[in-house]
Amino acid sequence: MLFALPAQTVHAQDPGAGPNPHHEAARIIAAELAMSHASGDLAIIAAQQPSGLMETLRKELATDRATYAFRVAARQEELRVYELAGYASVESAVIPLLPPAVQNPVENTIAGLHSLYILSGIDQYYLVNVHFTHPYSDARSVTLLRSYYAEASNLYGVDASYLASINFIESNFGRINGPSSAGAIGPMQFEPGTWTEYGQGGNINDPHDSILAAARLLVHNGAPYDMRNAIFHYNNDFDYVDAVESFARAYRTDPGWLDRMYYWNTYG
Repeated sequence: MLFALPAQTVHAQDPGAGPNPHHEAARIIAAELAMSHASGDLAIIAAQQPSGLMETLRKELATDRATYAFRVAARQEELRVYELAGYASVESAVIPLLPPAVQNPVENTIAGLHSLYILSGIDQYYLVNVHFTHPYSDARSVTLLRSYYAEASNLYGVDASYLASINFIESNFGRINGPSSAGAIGPMQFEPGTWTEYGQGGNINDPHDSILAAARLLVHNGAPYDMRNAIFHYNNDFDYVDAVESFARAYRTDPGWLDRMYYWNTYG
């Protein structure tokens, strides 16, 4: 039967050619719709008041299904964002096709990725691929992390978006705690000497303690009035500063963007 099929011309794909803009936009919109649907389901489920063991189990299973659907959609969107980050021409064609509320966080996230690529010495952006290598449960819940960022912001005046951005860049929200090549440790990647100065006797590997310490370090170096100088003293590279500011803008524009990126590079 195979020999009876008509011959078809096969064209090799240019590894430098970007993906189709309309397909990419459709996939991002589909992921956004899936996350919106999952969030709506979770809100409905949370309002339920189960009576008895069976209804309680039913609610737990429904919650698990909805949260899993959100995680899957967030990872699918990550794949698309990385593809846009790899091809400037595709990015410029896709962004206008997206809903207005999605455009800004996507653009800022791509800008943040570009800054990280430059920081890492990568100049061929399309070669960067997503690797889902960390169990999502290896970090504190996004709800708890938000409460830590908010506490630090209330105590020290540093906008929570900067702390979330640093937490993502340094350790994928606490999933990669080091030590780094420079000996930095923990969710916010402190070197031991710096931790002695700003940790106030806390646990360097504890997300709550390290996020508060990061806020103290930033304030010591000019935050919240001179955030670029403060972030530069966190990591002495202006590409790092640009990355932190870009992701922070994405979180401020759409607080739900943090919920998406919390599941980036994870599985489960």
